[in-house]
Amino acid sequence: MKSNNRDDGWLTGRLYFNREDKRVIVKRPRSGFGYTINFGSKRTWVFQIVFVIIMVILVNVL
Repeated sequence: MKSNNRDDGWLTGRLYFNREDKRVIVKRPRSGFGYTINFGSKRTWVFQIVFVIIMVILVNVL
């Protein structure tokens, strides 16, 4: 069941986890500024893994 409530998926007001929401980058609703990522999206996890691999390579090379 899909909900129209934009607060669905917010954990402690800072982390966003909603598998039904296809957005990767989500604006924080209450703070008025700032963005976070949707931890329920598979694309987010792929991005995080690639980012960590790149950081590990850079640390080892430098």
